[in-house]
Amino acid sequence: MKKTKIFWYLLDSIFLIVFNIYFFLLKRTDQPTSVWISYVSIHLAYLMLLLTPLFVRKGSSSADYGRPLFVITTSYFFLALVIGVVFIILSPETYTVALLVQITIAAIFAILLLTNLIANEHTADNIEKHEEELKYVKESSSKLNGILKQISDNATRKKVEKAYDLIHSSQVKSSYKVKSIEQDVIDEIDKLENALKQTNFETIQLIVDKICNLANERNRQLKLMN
Repeated sequence: MKKTKIFWYLLDSIFLIVFNIYFFLLKRTDQPTSVWISYVSIHLAYLMLLLTPLFVRKGSSSADYGRPLFVITTSYFFLALVIGVVFIILSPETYTVALLVQITIAAIFAILLLTNLIANEHTADNIEKHEEELKYVKESSSKLNGILKQISDNATRKKVEKAYDLIHSSQVKSSYKVKSIEQDVIDEIDKLENALKQTNFETIQLIVDKICNLANERNRQLKLMN
């Protein structure tokens, strides 16, 4: 285990240690139910705060997903702590009010947390879909641009430029129905790189023509879907 993790665990445990020392030194163990409800609620709220990183959707926007979740769990913890401490100090004999207050706070917290988690999942799915759709245009254009920089023959360069312009200006929004065509284009670009290394201009011409045909077919099918 890395030292950093150990330090984080120690840091996280400070509140629990200090709170419990104060609680058991200042209060007797034979407390009314309202006190134990508050005691458990405070610990539950702190546990939810510690578990917040597990709720964050992994991805390029993890920080954006995590920020509102930490605000919610931190607010819940401090609210449960303040109200819990008040009930611990007052120590009412009946537990109904303490229980109802803590249930209400927990319910509001759960609603806010779940709402944000659902929104985060929806946003993350859309971002992943968009990034996947961008992959064809970005990856293909980037590879062709790199190939262009290596070509000195003007006729061949113009051919590759035509393929680059065609793909670079293609519709970004994609569909599962054209995924195989997009993959074929990427595969042909890889073949083009190998043909360029062998300076086989005849093969290069054939591959570029195939790339253009595939790219045009991909664009044609997408237009029909719109």
